[in-house]
Amino acid sequence: MQIRDELASMRWRSNGHFAAPLILRVPIGGYINGAIYHSQCGEVTFTHLPGLRVVFPSNAEDACGLLRTAIRSEDPVLFLEHKKLYREMYNRSPHPGADFTIPFGKAKVVKAGESLSIITYGALVHKSLLAAQDVERRKAGVSVEVIDLRSLAPYDWDAIRASVEKTSRVIIAHEDTLSFGYGAEIAARIADELFTHLDAPVKRVAALDTWVGYHPHLESAILPQTDDLVRTIDQLLAF
Repeated sequence: MQIRDELASMRWRSNGHFAAPLILRVPIGGYINGAIYHSQCGEVTFTHLPGLRVVFPSNAEDACGLLRTAIRSEDPVLFLEHKKLYREMYNRSPHPGADFTIPFGKAKVVKAGESLSIITYGALVHKSLLAAQDVERRKAGVSVEVIDLRSLAPYDWDAIRASVEKTSRVIIAHEDTLSFGYGAEIAARIADELFTHLDAPVKRVAALDTWVGYHPHLESAILPQTDDLVRTIDQLLAF
């Protein structure tokens, strides 16, 4: 209630006279065998709140740049930090310098491609890259583009539009549950504004609509995996 009714509305209900420059750093995400209390994603609960910035970096460099932007912001920022990514080596990088920042609402093309676009963020960025490499090894002439949103509210519609117009096939992948998830908004807007550019249905890859189980086999079945992305890419390429 305090995040929704107080923090997010401060600037609006004061007609711009007051701000709420506060950062909420929140560990989030699964793939750690942490079960229902420690393996959930719930970013969509907050991304529809006017006045609240929501960011979700997938690597250390982006976390550094986005956190500096958050510190300098006059608005409240929900800074989501994936627990599994704390433990990974592939997402580390040298310190980018004391003045390095990344603006909110600016996505990153982490892999360019021509055949299909994957719009994603968080832990699904790496899984999307692995899936893209798998498909490209098997299918000559296919290249998959992977877009890391980094910032969920606001999000980079220009980057999404440019990618979809180029590839004409798109998957939105996220770790939160499928129904009423973050990908639904992106998929709806693509269908509404970019329908004539599509050569196949907009697909979503996400967690099942249930709590995350503690047993590794349950967690693996519930959360989106690289194989799920590979199957969906293959489906879309068949159109």
